[in-house]
Amino acid sequence: MVPTIIPPLYPRAYQANALVRAPLKLTHVEARIFALALGCIHQDQTELPGISIPLSRVMTQKKGGSVYETIRDACKSLMSKVVSIESQTGNKKRFTAYSIISYIDLNEGTGYLTGNFAPEIKPFLLQLAEQYTHVEIETLLTLKSAHAHRLYWLLKSWDDVGIWEVGFDALRKQVLGDDNDVTYTLFYDFKRYVLEPALRELYSLGWVVTYEPIKDGKKVKSVRFTIPKPLAQIKPNDIFEPTHVNKGKKSSKIGEEQMSLPLQVELPTLQQRIVTRLQKLKMTVAQIQHVLNFMGDDEAKIARLMKVSHPLLRDFEAGNKVFDNLGGVTINLLKTEFPGLYPILK
Repeated sequence: MVPTIIPPLYPRAYQANALVRAPLKLTHVEARIFALALGCIHQDQTELPGISIPLSRVMTQKKGGSVYETIRDACKSLMSKVVSIESQTGNKKRFTAYSIISYIDLNEGTGYLTGNFAPEIKPFLLQLAEQYTHVEIETLLTLKSAHAHRLYWLLKSWDDVGIWEVGFDALRKQVLGDDNDVTYTLFYDFKRYVLEPALRELYSLGWVVTYEPIKDGKKVKSVRFTIPKPLAQIKPNDIFEPTHVNKGKKSSKIGEEQMSLPLQVELPTLQQRIVTRLQKLKMTVAQIQHVLNFMGDDEAKIARLMKVSHPLLRDFEAGNKVFDNLGGVTINLLKTEFPGLYPILK
């Protein structure tokens, strides 16, 4: 009997940005299956390969119920997923719907999930030359929620730009699917149950993405994300890991600029935004801690801080202005904007 040759799983997953940014609702198990399926593709291939995934990679732990039934239900759901891509040329609109998977076979006997991608999806997955996003599959598999999977892909597709402003309704659809008009329709609920829990998972990867709600009157109309450079491109002095705290130990220093704040692992993401922004603006640990104490959880104050400090950070990072003491300039700005802050910060 000739042994079955199992194709390798490649370390990176690729998708065209048009596919990444299309509305798509996945459960956590569906997201893992999709990630592993993408790992069957190598960009040097000329045709989409078959999908072959060890079941042990889909679910690593049994959390009650039948693992087989859970994966089976996820497979059935994936078979029904349709991605809608809309475009416009001039005043002419175009709508195209694509299936993702055309065939799935789940076999407990072999221990593998096999199948095929729908052939029409090929241009969005294979031999991508531009406008695409790639991620490390093992990084995806560390994420514990479907929302974190979706947000990770979306943010990665904009990380070369560094800023992504998206309408709130569009963001909801991209993360929750375009057939969901009833869940988390208020930004407060979306932020509490979807956005911030997902961002906390990204923080656990050391990727501190921040966001700012943009309001039209009292209603949030859009969200502006500030996306840092990929970790591989960050200089040692820029590193800040908000979810890793070594209590009772001094942090190793790589130059005097490196910062380590005694922040809790479960610190609210609003405060994490302050830390990240003020760290980039070269404020000291003591100065940042003082601002944190002053701001507390006041969303209005935090939004104001992020808004007024953004032009300063933009000018610094773009090299539009030369600052002899960026931290001092930042302090003076905050003292002007927030009279209740210490008259003098040292």
